[in-house]
Amino acid sequence: MSTPKAPSRRGRGARAGLDLEVILGAARGIDPDALTMQGVATALGVDRKALNHHVTDRESLLELLAIDAFRRRVDLDDRDLGTTWQDACRAYAESLWRSLVDIGQWLPYFRFTNPRDLVIAEPAEVIAERMLAAGFDTVTVSRAMHLLVTICRGFAQDAVTGSRSGGHPQIEDLRAALAVERAGYPALRSLVDARVDNFGAAQFAFDLDTFLAGIERLAPRES
Repeated sequence: MSTPKAPSRRGRGARAGLDLEVILGAARGIDPDALTMQGVATALGVDRKALNHHVTDRESLLELLAIDAFRRRVDLDDRDLGTTWQDACRAYAESLWRSLVDIGQWLPYFRFTNPRDLVIAEPAEVIAERMLAAGFDTVTVSRAMHLLVTICRGFAQDAVTGSRSGGHPQIEDLRAALAVERAGYPALRSLVDARVDNFGAAQFAFDLDTFLAGIERLAPRES
């Protein structure tokens, strides 16, 4: 009579049948605040250390999930970058902020983490090429592109915060403070009372138009 074999323990990394896509697939449905490496390992039925072959820690996993959500959203866009640097800036910015808003809860963790993510930056390459070809120097192009991305990311963060029930906390705090003060600050009161939507498409169009107008003033003049 043969001795029964002990249940086999799944191995680590590739030997456990894992790859990065399998790990991301198990983690996508978990809220970022509740995400742990142990929780993902449990969902996959593997030892916690098996994940380390592909993902070093929780922070790295959150970054990978954020870029994964962004990439899957951007894949839905059919971007027409037009023919000018202004066209490219506008198309890239509109796609970028909408995609960042759509990934919502993952936005705080969004950053490039791997060379394979550079495919997302292809429109930025077009912007850089066109601006350099138009005569802008490298410092101006670098600063302009940094500003454009900053506008998109900051707007997306505010839009996500402002979409929550009760409105954007900073504006609501200002409204409450003005209500207590009861006198003074008439200009601010008129703006707060107007309840302008500063988190929608109209506001972003204003931001983008202002950006383009400012950069156009820096364009090299023909002699």
